[in-house]
Amino acid sequence: MINRYLYNLLNAGIEQVQEDPKILDELFQDNFVLSDEELSTIKTYFAAHPPNVANGYPRNDSEFPLISITLLSDSEAETFLNEDATMLADTDDPYFGMDIKTAIWEYNYQLMVYTEHPDITAAYYEIMKSILLANLDYLVNLDCFGFSLSGSELAPDLRYLPEHLFVRQITFTCKSEFQRFDKESRWLKAFRVEGIHVDKTASNWDIGNVKSNVTPYTGDE
Repeated sequence: MINRYLYNLLNAGIEQVQEDPKILDELFQDNFVLSDEELSTIKTYFAAHPPNVANGYPRNDSEFPLISITLLSDSEAETFLNEDATMLADTDDPYFGMDIKTAIWEYNYQLMVYTEHPDITAAYYEIMKSILLANLDYLVNLDCFGFSLSGSELAPDLRYLPEHLFVRQITFTCKSEFQRFDKESRWLKAFRVEGIHVDKTASNWDIGNVKSNVTPYTGDE
């Protein structure tokens, strides 16, 4: 599941920033005009309050700052003729002979940053975006592709979050192949042929006027 990949990626990125805070210097000094005091405040706050990462929306017992991962949508994006991929050809495989059906699916995830201060929310949003962009190879190695990121700020909604929290989100899109085994296909195949079929009633004309010159032993003689 893609959300588990994102969970691992974000946690690994947060740990990396904790181990090497200079990453924040490079991020904010190279891309934004921040005073030394502002940058120091971000680094100090991050060291004391690294964001937690969780799957799903915040709950009553959630600890903030928080990055929540939720599935916005997924859909079948590309299909193939009869959804055919290949047949399992390893005779030692318990699924030997089964056809693999496949399609390309597109996944859209909502990654939301919750903090108690708008400036910290903005900073953590940029950190999360940087972690995602810097680690796309991790997702490529897990057979994901077709990446797209977009962001926005969410208006407070007391139905879903406390009044004192501020939220920014990244919509993360990627594609991945989704496979399934066609178990019934195994029983529609012949993997061994025994003996020779002989039609004693056929004539040379029936087989294209070609003489086989083979006289089978039928046991009747």
